[in-house]
Parts: sequence; C-alpha cells; structure tokens
Amino acid sequence: MHNFEVSPNLPKNHDLKKKYNRFEKQLSEWYNSGKVPELASQDTRFMLELQKQKLKKLGIDMQIKFGKTEQNEGNVGALSFEDSVFVNTILGTSKKVTTTIRNSGNEIYCSSEEGNLSVVLQNPKTGCVPPADTPLCCPNCGAPSTLGGLEDGCEFCDTKFLMDELYPKVMHIFIEKYGKLLYNKKQIKKYILFCSIGFFVLYIGLHILKSFIINTEAFRQFMETKDFTVDKDSIVTYLYAVPASAFMGVFFGIPAWFIANIIESVRQLANVGRGGSTMPKTLIFCNKMHTLDPTFSIEYFRDKSTSLLKFMLYSSDPQELNICQCKKPIPKKIREIIDITYRNSGVTKYSIKNGVCNVSLTFYTDSLHYRNGRIIRSSDKIRMSMRKIIKKPTDLGFSFKAVNCPSCGGSFDAANVRNCPYCGNDYPFEENEWVVTDISI
Repeated sequence: MHNFEVSPNLPKNHDLKKKYNRFEKQLSEWYNSGKVPELASQDTRFMLELQKQKLKKLGIDMQIKFGKTEQNEGNVGALSFEDSVFVNTILGTSKKVTTTIRNSGNEIYCSSEEGNLSVVLQNPKTGCVPPADTPLCCPNCGAPSTLGGLEDGCEFCDTKFLMDELYPKVMHIFIEKYGKLLYNKKQIKKYILFCSIGFFVLYIGLHILKSFIINTEAFRQFMETKDFTVDKDSIVTYLYAVPASAFMGVFFGIPAWFIANIIESVRQLANVGRGGSTMPKTLIFCNKMHTLDPTFSIEYFRDKSTSLLKFMLYSSDPQELNICQCKKPIPKKIREIIDITYRNSGVTKYSIKNGVCNVSLTFYTDSLHYRNGRIIRSSDKIRMSMRKIIKKPTDLGFSFKAVNCPSCGGSFDAANVRNCPYCGNDYPFEENEWVVTDISI
C-alpha cells in the first residue's frame, strides 16, 4: 500500500462522509430490521448473514444502535491508501454503541457505552478499471455477480449499472466498544455527593460515639432503653455538619473522580495495547511476503485475516465453510462467541516452503459469549493458523461468493460449494484465498 492521506475531519458535504453516514444508517437497519446494507460488499454481507443465522439458531436476537457521543460533533476522520487497483479509505468516528440481546423476547443483555464505528470503503483508482470478474452485489436485487456482469445487466433482475453506481463498497466493518466514558464531567456530581454523604455519616457517627464516651450514663441508659435523645446542642452540631460535609465532598470528590478516571484510562490503554509484542514479527512476515508478492500489504493482511476470523466465529458450523480446513473439532468456547470487538492481532510464527505459506496469528478481542442462557463478556486471546499457496499475485478484489472456475470459466458461489457446479472439478481455493487450518482460544 502507498500514497497515504490523512484527513482528521472531513468537510460536512464531503462525498466520503455522506457514504459513511449512509452506511451507518444501513448497518443499524440491518441489526434492527434485517434490511441488507446496500453499500456492503459480498463478503461483508456474508459475514453479517452468518452472524444472524447463528443468533437465530441459538434462539436469540441482537440489536445494535449507533448514536452521537457528547464529545463528538459529527466529525468523521479518514485515512486513505492505495494499492495497484483500488483506493481504500478507513472512515471512523466515536459513537455511542447500544447493544441489546433478547431470548424469546426477554432482554438478557443490554449495554450502552462509548465506542467507535470504522469501515473500510473501497473505490477504483482514478484512471484504473478493475477487472470485469471483480465480484460485486447487484445494488438493485442484491444477487451476487461481477463488475462485468452488472455493467452488461444483472442476470437476475436485468438492471444495468455504471461504474460509479457500483462503487464505493464497504469491505470491512470494525465496531469498537470502549466501556465507560472517561472524564465525563457529569460524573463529578456523583463523586461529590457520595463523598459528602460519607463524611456526613462519619461525622455524625463520631459525634455520637464521642458523646457516649464522655457521658457514660447516657450510654448506659441507651443500652437499657434503646432510646436515643438528641439534645439542642447536638442538633446545632448536625446542622453545621451539612455545609462542612459538602465542602469535604468537593475537596475529596473531585480528586477521587480524577484518580478513578486515570485508573480506568490505564486499564483501557492496556486493553487496547494487548499484542503489541507481536508487531516486530508481523512486520518481518509482511515484508517477506511483499518481496514474493508486490501486491501484498500489512493493511490487506490485517483486514483479510480479521474477516476470516469473523467467518469462523459467526458461523453456526465453521467446518462447513470452504475456508475452514481444520482437522481438529472447533472448541466449544469458540462456538459460544456471538460478537467481538477487535483490539489487535499479530503474527506469532510463519513458514514459507515450496510455494506454501503457513502462518499463525493471535487475535486480542473483547467477546460476547452465549453460555447457558446468559451473555458473558470476556477478553479473549484467539489463536488462528492459516495457509495459502503462493503462485500468483494477490487478487485484491477476491470474493469467494463469486469465483471463476479455472477449468471451465463458470462463475459460482464457493462459500459453501467445494466443486464447480458446471464441470464438477474442485476449486483450487488455497491458490486464491487463505484457508484456516486451526483455531483455538
């Protein structure tokens, strides 16, 4: 990847910002009404559909809504980078992410927290036309097709499209959830009130204890009758204790709020920074792959491997997927996961021998597990091994939802079909796409 361009805040009427806001609405509609996001690529749609099918099989429903945060004024940042065919733009901004999960109509989980919605939007480079066999969904009927097929007319609805009607498309989605909002000034009042009440109760308790120590006869009568009489001097003392406690609440409450937020920010930073030790080996691996395949990049590999992980996690039966070549059964704990927040990932080991690349990665995620009718949040370390035959340059527009058979040229959906439906030959999956050979947690 090259020609990086950073835009911390896109102008209000910028086309990319409009596309981002449009997709945010489409994604929310998908989780709440099932309407398929028009801007989503074929593989992105497949990932969302896998997740929905798994939730349905488990008998649960998950809704996600995105709202503005107090600190976000609608700003959308962008980072663009190019490959040989496309301009890829990462768009994102802070969001209030509300997740609600129900089982048979009964709410079993609800979380509303600060987060971020980021998407990778793909557009053809200026003056560059993607190959005609680049997989795309028909914007009209949603059927899987190719760029050339949609320009000639969708075989299902016969609608023809121009290039700018087919792009951009959302290749990847990252929904992050940070947890508690840091340095929320509204929380200061709670800390001041809590400290004020604490000091008031402590002061009154110490005053009563002091009066009993000084006046042992009053203490003896109280123990016998359980009747405590408040004299006028004590009432005046209690009244003076109110403003004194308020002052102490301010004096100690604000520092307590600040210290609590420092501790939480350190915790969140440590959570986001998990896996930083894998970065050197990841860079070495990606540099090695780039020497063998100039189209390969660390950005491509990160997004591709994360997509494969989501396919594995969100499928109700991962071993039915063609990308899954795992010999061992999928661990039960992996099958429990219904949603993840991606934090970091990195290469732990790799080997390139006789044109075959084997690589093992570790993903650091915050996951939602569905176990025994309950939703359990967990910080997970998921290990996944992948393999690919390195014979030709990476197909940057590859989608296993619309592949071309090398034997007969027929186009078909290879997500769950291993053999070409036209000639019956096996599709050489590992020559075109990474496959998963192992996964554990």
